[in-house]
Amino acid sequence: MGTDSRVNPFFMDMEAMISKYMRPDAIRRGWDYSSRGKVAAVRMVGSKLAAVVSGSHDYMVMLGTRHDDCSCDCPVSGWCKHMAAVYFKGLQENGGDAERALERLTGGGPVTISRIGSNAEPASASRPSGQTSSPGEEASPEEWLEWMDRSYGETWHGCKHTLHPLQPVLSALKGSARDWPKPLQRLHWMASILFVLDQAERALRLADAFSRYYQEMSFTRMAEPWVDHFHALAGELEPVQMKGRQLEWLDFLTGLLRERGADTAGKLFRWDRLYYALAEKLHARGDWMERESDQLRSILRKARQTASDELLPEPGMNDVRRPQDDRGGADGDSRVYFPIIALAHLEAFRGHDRQAVDLLLQGPSDQAAGLALDTARKRLESKDWSGLAIWMDYLSKTTDGKRGGSAIQPFLLLCRSADMEQSDNPIWMEYLVQKLPFSYMALSDQLLDKGDFEQWADLQLAMGLRPDELDPADVRSVAKLAPAMLIPLYHQSVESWIGIRNRQSYRMAVKQLKKLEKLYQAERNTEAWTRYMSRIALKYQRMRALQEELRKGSLLK
Repeated sequence: MGTDSRVNPFFMDMEAMISKYMRPDAIRRGWDYSSRGKVAAVRMVGSKLAAVVSGSHDYMVMLGTRHDDCSCDCPVSGWCKHMAAVYFKGLQENGGDAERALERLTGGGPVTISRIGSNAEPASASRPSGQTSSPGEEASPEEWLEWMDRSYGETWHGCKHTLHPLQPVLSALKGSARDWPKPLQRLHWMASILFVLDQAERALRLADAFSRYYQEMSFTRMAEPWVDHFHALAGELEPVQMKGRQLEWLDFLTGLLRERGADTAGKLFRWDRLYYALAEKLHARGDWMERESDQLRSILRKARQTASDELLPEPGMNDVRRPQDDRGGADGDSRVYFPIIALAHLEAFRGHDRQAVDLLLQGPSDQAAGLALDTARKRLESKDWSGLAIWMDYLSKTTDGKRGGSAIQPFLLLCRSADMEQSDNPIWMEYLVQKLPFSYMALSDQLLDKGDFEQWADLQLAMGLRPDELDPADVRSVAKLAPAMLIPLYHQSVESWIGIRNRQSYRMAVKQLKKLEKLYQAERNTEAWTRYMSRIALKYQRMRALQEELRKGSLLK
């Protein structure tokens, strides 16, 4: 880097770290702080340089030759201007030339204090070290990605606890295409978002094993606006009208996402979903669909061959194969999942439902549930009953309370919606019945909504539920519209409470009997009520406590 020969190795190492991790504008502001005397009490503490910097508050800064040794009390996470200020002050006090160091770190000429302190930013302040300008509109996507990596590729080192340092990077990248035509600008911004998301993936490596889970949640939440913006930009694409450079950017983005989606390593973001969002918009281009299908089939063949080779035993060893999932064979290897499901997406986008489902059956149901549910919703909205039947049949076979647990409730909701739209088709209610007991709530609500009170009452009897265990609003509704349907429920409830055989249960039985009496009265069938009470009194005549409670409740004389 050409540092001063008289400066000790500590400051040479610090200059290298600042050049690697710090933005040029932060370096300039740090030099300005140092030049205006805002750094005090500079001293060496062991192998570290310590000082106090006066900003909006007094901040304690520690600098060391290792990345983790550098810290500052200010709210900014990662490398900040206060660290640069301490470096320049320490360099000056140890015989170094701070202005020459500034020139080396920023790649610019001499900078005065008034220039830094003014509201106007220097033209080169937002430019990365060693880069005079962005590639420009005519540059290829590959050249742009290379420039992004060269300019901002080390930003992730400053994201140990937060992704905030990446926001100005994304803003700068978007700003570099500010004056581009909108269709091309949209594609450039999508590439910029992918670059920043990749930086966030790298930043997660800085987390230790104990905090990784919380870092993942934090990073995912902070990056959510970027992911949402990518989806919004993808939704605005007009693929049929694309030509020339737009197609070049489109192929670049597709290839990038295809590569990341097929990566089997644990990732912070769902790159495959970004790929599917882009592919869904591009399916209108038949030429793109054919090329992409060929690419995915090639990836699938290679992945299957690799998985098959790995299952072969080593020479001289017994033929002991590696564990496989319940589907067996090379198809069970996770490396083939992405191309299989991606091909299924393309088939579904084209309306080839049977081919798409056949592909999904080759992969894990948990990864395929999202596509199946989304496509089923679209077929339901368009009233494509044949297509809906294909997807619902697949979902009924792959979702239950244990497998595909997150998909069963959306599936049940689809069954209810389909039954309301196509009430003459019994298959939708059959699916709800098949999924009992997991579908109890959905089936019960559906029967009430349809006014099928007899089936509703049969369901409660089959589940062994008492009226006091049901939603009071539902019980009142049925009591008002079809009181006779509740009578068997109360019969079962009375027997259940009496069977517990204690004083409290007898009191509960009496309460249920009083409600049952009102139901018989509503049906104007007092004779049946009298006969029923006579049988109860005779059947349990040896239970003195029950007889006492019946008399207290005025049910026996």
